[in-house]
Amino acid sequence: MRMKPALIVIALVTLPWSHSSAEPEVIPIQVRENLRIVYQVTEDSLHEGVNKGLFYARKLINTYQQQGISAEQIHLHLVYHGTGIAAVVNDEARSRLGASESNPNGEILAELIERGVHIELCENTMQQKGVKPAELLPGVKLVVGAFPRLIDLQLQGYAYIKFE
Repeated sequence: MRMKPALIVIALVTLPWSHSSAEPEVIPIQVRENLRIVYQVTEDSLHEGVNKGLFYARKLINTYQQQGISAEQIHLHLVYHGTGIAAVVNDEARSRLGASESNPNGEILAELIERGVHIELCENTMQQKGVKPAELLPGVKLVVGAFPRLIDLQLQGYAYIKFE
């Protein structure tokens, strides 16, 4: 005897939206010490008037500190290369690199360095772009290459974030 295929009916039930006053769960920061973070910054993109990497570095530190995590527990490196070099050089070099405005990053860069952030520039990029060490903003350190530095830091357990 041959059987007919069964007809399956699926009923969709629409439930009214719950208007609960309960707030969503906030997941707390779980790692609260020896925080290791490296930002790779490849462009001089602005966010709220300053370099995007610098802006989010300050925001990250502020968030951690609002959660009771001391600055001594935050090990943050920003590794600049490519066109990101324009974010960490003086106005003369910035102009030569094609930036139309003066460097808006001096204050935030100095603040972050004061708070323990390491601002690093690829020496290869600097040489390729014809930038002299004297043209760097105060406190910027050189690394022999952006990629070897990023690899070193990641192999040391740093969380990696890329900014473009």
